[in-house]
Amino acid sequence: MIWKRYQNELIVGVALVLMLAVYLYKNSQVKQLDSTKIEVAQSVEEIGEIIALKQQWGDPKLKQRVEKVKQGLQSGKIKSFTVKGKKLTASLQGLSSKEMNSVITKLENIAIQIVKLSVQHKDGTYQMEIKCKW
Repeated sequence: MIWKRYQNELIVGVALVLMLAVYLYKNSQVKQLDSTKIEVAQSVEEIGEIIALKQQWGDPKLKQRVEKVKQGLQSGKIKSFTVKGKKLTASLQGLSSKEMNSVITKLENIAIQIVKLSVQHKDGTYQMEIKCKW
């Protein structure tokens, strides 16, 4: 009998609790949807970058650009410079700071991965060892 007396208040209380639960569920689903959208956008951006890098690494003129690195250097300063397949191995000696900076700048402006770059300073000249791949 007592429950019939407070029946309306009980229905309103249950309805409020149910509304609160639905509101919290909706908010969690909206947050999850937003995070999924952000993840998808990041994935699409990364895929675009990967495609662009594959196009650059697959460029047939890339080998010619790597060969241009030794232009401007005297042949006596080039100890070894070999390009095999998609790998560059070079050893340079007796470079001035300007020549060394130009070689590094040329390498950085080409779409290659520098695996090893070793620079040693001796008696005002520089020795470089470079290993790259693409």
